[in-house]
Amino acid sequence: MASHKIALISDIHANLEALEQVLREIEKQKVDKIICLGDIVGYGANPRECIELVRTNCSVVLLGNHDEAAFSPEIAQLFVEHAKFSAQWTRNQLDEEHINWMKSLPYTYQEGEFFFSHGAPYSPEDFIYLVSREAAYWSLRYIKSIGVNASFCGHAHITYVFGFKRDGSFVIDAPDTLDFSEYDSVSINVGSVGQPRDGDPRAAFGIIEDRFYRKFRVNYDIESASRKIRLAGLPKILYERLFLGR
Repeated sequence: MASHKIALISDIHANLEALEQVLREIEKQKVDKIICLGDIVGYGANPRECIELVRTNCSVVLLGNHDEAAFSPEIAQLFVEHAKFSAQWTRNQLDEEHINWMKSLPYTYQEGEFFFSHGAPYSPEDFIYLVSREAAYWSLRYIKSIGVNASFCGHAHITYVFGFKRDGSFVIDAPDTLDFSEYDSVSINVGSVGQPRDGDPRAAFGIIEDRFYRKFRVNYDIESASRKIRLAGLPKILYERLFLGR
């Protein structure tokens, strides 16, 4: 039987250079589909171009909080100052057609035994960060309650795995390859294409292939992406942090 491969991307944040490089790498992997877990826009300098690439290349696209902020000022008001400034700038770059498309995006998607969301799966509309034991506990409890063994999210910009193994032990890990058969339930954060925050500035994505999940990191032209953010007049933190992966 031929293997089924799904590529997962998230948190592009209008970083065109990172997205283009990730899509080139995904093409080499010959996947069957690409799922985007949200936050196409925000922070970066190319929201329109990234939306168009995602629409062209992704079979499933979920709504992220920065996507929502682009059409909901009430959401943007909850952001820290540099993110709030970026949300307003992003709104000004998009036309009505882009906004209406983002408004149509769902919060979640389920395919077989896999559940997908932008934030933690148990409260997808609240965009909770999957970074703590408490969030992991509720995530794992939720997916078991709906008959799912594995969930995938973004939002936190890290590539961590939280799960209960078959022997009952709870693990927090960041493996390059994960075997689903070793877990009773597992929640995976796929990391960020356009603004990693796990100390590695390379763009991140993942691939599900049968019973395995693999994470990938790829280099891209950070200098170019950073320069465009600076020239757009966006806050300094947004172009400096790309070099640090923080």
